[in-house]
Amino acid sequence: MNNLTQYLNEMKTELQELYEDLDHELRNSDNQTLIEDSYYGVTAKLESALSELDILIADVDGGIYDKNDLLDIDNDLLEAEN
Repeated sequence: MNNLTQYLNEMKTELQELYEDLDHELRNSDNQTLIEDSYYGVTAKLESALSELDILIADVDGGIYDKNDLLDIDNDLLEAEN
């Protein structure tokens, strides 16, 4: 596991903890308006961020963003422009 993957996994853990804390607080609330506003304003966005972060981690682990691969793409673009 490279440093970027490790950093992304740490970020994911922190987001997951934030999500779980918010979920716990909302489950203990009797205020339906607060629950609905929090879900649509925060919880749904956290769920989306966690899903996107999973995809990014898989892409990084799969080597999609490796420096050599990016250089090959740049060279292909330069050749296509000429």
